[in-house]
Amino acid sequence: MDPTTIISREEDLQGYFDLGSKPRERWGIGLEYERVGVFRESGQAVPYEGEASVETVLQTLVRDKGWTPHEEGGRLLSLDRAGSRITLEPGAQLELSGAVHRDLAAMRDELVTYLGHVDEAARPLGIAFLGLGLQPFTPVDAIARIPKKRYAIMNDYLPRRGSLAPVMMRQTACMQVNLDYGSESDAADKMRTAMGLSPLATALYANSPLTEGRLNGFMSYRAWVWRDTDPDRCGLLPFVFKDGAGFADYLEYALDVPMFFVVRGDNWMPAHGMTFRKFVRKGFEGHRATLADFELHLTTLFPEVRLKKYIEVRGCDSGDPGSCLALAALYKGILYDGASRRAAWELVRDMTFKERNALLEEVCRKGPAARVPGSRGAKGEGSARGTALVRDLLLEIVRLARQGLNNQGAPEEAGFLDLLDRRLGGEGGCPAARLAADWEGPLGKDPRKLVEALSQAAVAVA
Repeated sequence: MDPTTIISREEDLQGYFDLGSKPRERWGIGLEYERVGVFRESGQAVPYEGEASVETVLQTLVRDKGWTPHEEGGRLLSLDRAGSRITLEPGAQLELSGAVHRDLAAMRDELVTYLGHVDEAARPLGIAFLGLGLQPFTPVDAIARIPKKRYAIMNDYLPRRGSLAPVMMRQTACMQVNLDYGSESDAADKMRTAMGLSPLATALYANSPLTEGRLNGFMSYRAWVWRDTDPDRCGLLPFVFKDGAGFADYLEYALDVPMFFVVRGDNWMPAHGMTFRKFVRKGFEGHRATLADFELHLTTLFPEVRLKKYIEVRGCDSGDPGSCLALAALYKGILYDGASRRAAWELVRDMTFKERNALLEEVCRKGPAARVPGSRGAKGEGSARGTALVRDLLLEIVRLARQGLNNQGAPEEAGFLDLLDRRLGGEGGCPAARLAADWEGPLGKDPRKLVEALSQAAVAVA
């Protein structure tokens, strides 16, 4: 479909998501990996501009490593190289948007190259990029927004929808896995399963217990922040869990989410909360809706699992590189194997939508120690409601992912899941629990020691 195609009625978008369907032999997997930049000596956030800055890191990558620069308004805001992209979040968090890979070994190779390039550029400046869900020391008001038009409009709109929207934009960092689907029914089943597992994955990857150098009372404060960002476009989607849900349901949802902006050339115009449905029917300041407008709008929807022409599984705090590969192995093992996917869904099937939301909020505070309402138990033998811990279900989910990878003929990729088994066998069952204990204990609440400890893991890949 031509991006300039005029969308004159909602029906013109029917069939859009069908275009993403691929035969199984063409399925791939991609990774998006955000990290927060800090100064090694103080732990304070690295600014976008200045002598020691994220912009300087990007310039070094262009000069020394052959990355291709992309500017907006004369400012360097993204790079690309050999299928990989580096982009910036509003608070100058650095993100790798990886290429599509057929196997996790290729993903690991891409990650190793990226980590090496960034570390080599950042270390002489006294900068480290850490896999954390939240900037650990710098207050949100002390973090300047990068000079990007998209973020200027979001910065104006979102605080009117959620009190923690500025924190989401400038302090948080996450990891995301992108996967393909073969048909509408396949996409619907994968989205339902991934959405059902999302609170559990949030618990497993919880890694944001520090705010401004103090324990904040959460395992994943990042996930909590998203609960108070914008109820129109964030969180779990109820229709995903209904029998017969499909592309039409997601389309209806997307049409009724308020828009941030309409873009024509270099002109970014605030849409003032107009829905895409109204844009299609009425236009906006003399402009008609196009397919390109719709595709841009899809990037401004932030549910726990997002549909484009592929499925984006969101909802995990950022972590070390080994955790990235483990996350990819987890979802590839579950979602790309029918038997494992069905078994994983059985573990979370019985919850009501209200219970799913309650669980998501509880894991923000308790991580894997949270209790699962309506669960069937780790072996599916019908345990009493509310008796299963998230940790119990996660052990079974990791086992199912391992089995799924074996069923796909990729037993070597199951090794990436060893990290998750070790994590669940340790105290707390998530990175936040260990970080909180270390912060109060051997790190002595010293930012420099914390950065040193985390930066050692920041470039190590399992």
